[in-house]
Amino acid sequence: MVSTNETFIKVDDVMKILGVGKTKAYDFIKICNAELAGRGYFVMRGKCPRKYVEQKIYGYEDDYDPSEDLQRIPMVAEESEYMVNEKAPSK
Repeated sequence: MVSTNETFIKVDDVMKILGVGKTKAYDFIKICNAELAGRGYFVMRGKCPRKYVEQKIYGYEDDYDPSEDLQRIPMVAEESEYMVNEKAPSK
């Protein structure tokens, strides 16, 4: 069984990978989650699927397909507040 820590990336990991502060790391996670929520996937505040983040940061050639490791379930009202049109933070 895969643990949550292996599946999802948290703010501390994003801070280390991008070399940014906590606020920018949370902004990055929020933007990633907004993109996934815009596609109709369930998202959790403060966490993002590790594969999706790695694809965004490192630009892996194989496109990330959220259906591989996320289930399509209705969004909770709290998660629907994310703005889908936000731009990714600059480096």
